[in-house]
Amino acid sequence: MKGPVVPINLCFNFDGTPDYPSIARYVDWLADEGTPILMLTAGSSEFASLSDDEIWRLTAVVAEANNGRAVFIASSGLWKPSVTREFLVHADRVGADAVKLQFSSWLTLSREVVVRYFDLVQDAADVPLLLLSGPNFPLDAAIELASRPNMIGIKNDGHPFYDYYELMRGTADEDFGVISGGQMRNFMFGYPLGSPAYLCPIAPLRPRLANEFYDHVAADRTGEAWEFIFKYEDPWLHWAASQNWLASIKAAIHLQGLYPNNLLGHAYPHPEPDVVDKVRDKLIEVFGSATVE
Repeated sequence: MKGPVVPINLCFNFDGTPDYPSIARYVDWLADEGTPILMLTAGSSEFASLSDDEIWRLTAVVAEANNGRAVFIASSGLWKPSVTREFLVHADRVGADAVKLQFSSWLTLSREVVVRYFDLVQDAADVPLLLLSGPNFPLDAAIELASRPNMIGIKNDGHPFYDYYELMRGTADEDFGVISGGQMRNFMFGYPLGSPAYLCPIAPLRPRLANEFYDHVAADRTGEAWEFIFKYEDPWLHWAASQNWLASIKAAIHLQGLYPNNLLGHAYPHPEPDVVDKVRDKLIEVFGSATVE
């Protein structure tokens, strides 16, 4: 579990259902581009727009399209433990390499609650598990669970420095990976402290550049790594975040010829018609081309 992580942005049909063939085509492209880790996430993968059945089918579609080339981390829904147990069996059966446990915001998360939830699901299947941290997540629970043999890591969606540091410091003696959420610059801070992997805004559309950045960081080529941040991440992230973030990412995937549209989940309004043209111009400005050859 090393290198850039691509959170899989989904393609939707006009009726709000997932476009599974297009998603499979995107996953196949990501794997061919050398993406080391694929992850389904509540945010980028828009779980709020998916039914439970769609999450189960999506997991199988991604696993089949990936075919073991990248490490594939599936994600649970916001389920009670008995449903999560069933999903872990399913994810293991279809070929997911690990499953990230996601907790409902309706739960009052404490160390006792997180540990009990893990205890109720951990023996359902042999598939390794990860946690997802966020604001108010009990870091002491993650540190305690890091010593469990089938708990392999956590995706940090809490504070990009303070929580990230506390998780790395608290689990330094365990075989446990703290994955940086968000940006390359965060990983520059985390890698020397033991963080093995990171999410960033360019990996979903330029996987090879994300790998090259990781190689610079791992080889202690600090100047070259920061140059990547200033040249690629900063201009793309700041611009896309000021627009419609998900629609911009999907427009880039659409321009690559992998998705037929850049629609969001059904609850969201359709993106403005000019988003694709704006994204094309920005990709050319930042990366030199609208597509990867």
